Amino acid sequence: MNKINKGPLLFIMILGAFIAVLNQTIMSVAIPELITDFNIAATTAQWLTTGYMLVNGVFIL
Repeated sequence: MNKINKGPLLFIMILGAFIAVLNQTIMSVAIPELITDFNIAATTAQWLTTGYMLVNGVFIL
């Protein structure tokens, strides 16, 4: 029976989770800048953030 080294796999999974949280934090901080730069409403900027995170979640899988 083959023995699988779980260390690298665990590292990649934890790194992916950290990057996902970091991306959400970065987008939350960027909302005021998006509103002023693109002259959009706050709800539109929040939808942009939500869409970004959905696409990010699909590509991580």
